[in-house]
Amino acid sequence: MGSVVLDPEQMEILLKTKSLLEELIETLDIMANREMVEAIRRGEEDLKAGRTRSYREFIEELEKSDEI
Repeated sequence: MGSVVLDPEQMEILLKTKSLLEELIETLDIMANREMVEAIRRGEEDLKAGRTRSYREFIEELEKSDEI
């Protein structure tokens, strides 16, 4: 089997294509998991309804519960 030489521009295009394909596969994996899609939907609803907390509040909650 012969070797292939790519110039820097071709290599960049190849790497970007690889990255996009990996993202697409990850998206398809998520979309195939109904529980995960539902959890994302609920999270988006929580965000819209203002049911959020800051990172600091989250860490403090974990510290109080001895989870970290």
